[in-house]
Amino acid sequence: MELTLPPQLDTGTALRYLGAAGWTPDDGTARLLAGAESALRAAATPRGVWRRLPLSALPLAGAGRDLARHLQGCTGLVLMAVTLGSGADAALRRLCLQDVALGAVADAVASVLLEQVCDGFEAEIRAAVAAQGLHMTGRYSPGYGDCPLALQQELCLALDTVRGIGLCLTPEYLMTPRKSVTAILGTADHPVTGAKAGCATCALRGDCAYRKRGTTCATD
Repeated sequence: MELTLPPQLDTGTALRYLGAAGWTPDDGTARLLAGAESALRAAATPRGVWRRLPLSALPLAGAGRDLARHLQGCTGLVLMAVTLGSGADAALRRLCLQDVALGAVADAVASVLLEQVCDGFEAEIRAAVAAQGLHMTGRYSPGYGDCPLALQQELCLALDTVRGIGLCLTPEYLMTPRKSVTAILGTADHPVTGAKAGCATCALRGDCAYRKRGTTCATD
């Protein structure tokens, strides 16, 4: 289904992705942000797909402790996938060739727009699931914590993302278009919150810029 971009970019998060959390952008940076946002809004074609499925829809036995903890108490799944489309990827390549700084800012802006689209789509899904008397956890994506990225393949097959929104996987389980997200949410007939992946199992733990600053990506 077609989705809509947020009316306003979360500039603070874009700056955080650029390593400038809490910084008030100067005129030059503000122009880069505005230019990147304008180009991406013109090029992006956000689309999403979701399905409510039983726990058996994914091979969860080998999917790691973090995902198992996230789905504790759940009796079903909601799978979702969102993409900004191939046009957004093309715009990012063009902007990077045009100006390296603009390309870096555009990549951050695209990630934020994608996250905001996901938030809006999730809100719609939550309303539909709540109408059926069910509760949901938050989003959890393959590659988080100790959950293998290879789970992407089963998730995308279950959602038929190729035909549904044009989302494919490379042999390394990376998504194309690149600015895309898949996620797993647990469902239950009672309130469930899930559990975020922690630093202990993160593949980037040793080189994490957030940890070097004494914080985490979830709270910075």
